[in-house]
Amino acid sequence: MKAYLFKHRRSGGRIARLWSCRVRLADWPSARTFSLHVTDKRVAQQKLNAIVQELEREAAGVSVPVALKTAAQRPLPELLEAFLSDVKAKQRAANTVRVYRVALLKLFDRCGWRYLRDVTPGSFVEWRARGDVGPKYANDLLGYMLSFLNWQVKQGQLLQNPLRFVDRATIRAGRGHRRALSTEEIERFLSQVPAHRATVYLTVLYTGLRRLELNRLTWGDFNLEGPRPCVVVPGSISKGAKTASLPLRPELVQKLLEFRPEVAQPFEWAFRGRVPNMDTFKRDLKRAQIPAVDEFGRRVDFHALRTTFCSHMQAVGVPLRVAMQLMRHSDAKLTLRTYTDEAQLPTAEGLALLPSFT
Repeated sequence: MKAYLFKHRRSGGRIARLWSCRVRLADWPSARTFSLHVTDKRVAQQKLNAIVQELEREAAGVSVPVALKTAAQRPLPELLEAFLSDVKAKQRAANTVRVYRVALLKLFDRCGWRYLRDVTPGSFVEWRARGDVGPKYANDLLGYMLSFLNWQVKQGQLLQNPLRFVDRATIRAGRGHRRALSTEEIERFLSQVPAHRATVYLTVLYTGLRRLELNRLTWGDFNLEGPRPCVVVPGSISKGAKTASLPLRPELVQKLLEFRPEVAQPFEWAFRGRVPNMDTFKRDLKRAQIPAVDEFGRRVDFHALRTTFCSHMQAVGVPLRVAMQLMRHSDAKLTLRTYTDEAQLPTAEGLALLPSFT
């Protein structure tokens, strides 16, 4: 039997702050690594001793930890609800909780998982190989499941995450990604759709609001008559759970005033029931002769209007920090990579700014 403490070496030669341990019993084909989540070496040694003792007892069939035994007997949906209760307690957005619940229940069903013991790398890889979903969504589901299983480990209900070594699927550049609409496509699109839907689309193109946020905004969230028109997105409906005030352009303010009923009350929904579903959106694209999927496999869906908003800000030179604020991003990578369509960037104009070398 081998057991020792160590600290991971990070990129650049940095040493991790927390201790880990590696254990290999006599009948194991390879060693197993455990994160100890402590900085004190003495405490880490105590935790290592406890892990070794428990593993030896388990290997000998003497005992199984009560928490592990209890968790093993509880169905996955029941464990999921306990996990989501903790996610809620950490003040995560309601939409995040909903996404976790829907996605993980779907994954449990498709992989045939009923209990923790059913979760294996082989069953997940076999399901992914069937191609029921695209590589990006498969990666999303794997990420959700890793969070769920890591939480089980921290609660002492699982010794280690069984999917920790499963690699993410490779996504080919361009394939399956959203693209932004060009200025000419936007003008043609807005001119070909009914006025009430054009207002909804224009709102997204000038604010980057998400579908869920549109459906939950009330007229009381809009300030259309003041000197600085804006819409306040409450933290209760925002994906990031933070309240944000977004300025509104004059042409959008005019359209919203025409769109708003004369007797609208502050508590009434502004867009609910007026946000087009995907079928209607595709018909509007077809009416404007805009392909839903281009020759490179890039798609245009409702959320691509948010990508369009971000891409055009980058194209006209809006400072990155300002663009992040308007997009309500906390990570610049989201703004620069995920939500910026390079095809809309003024590369020729940028090249023209160089001095003449001849």
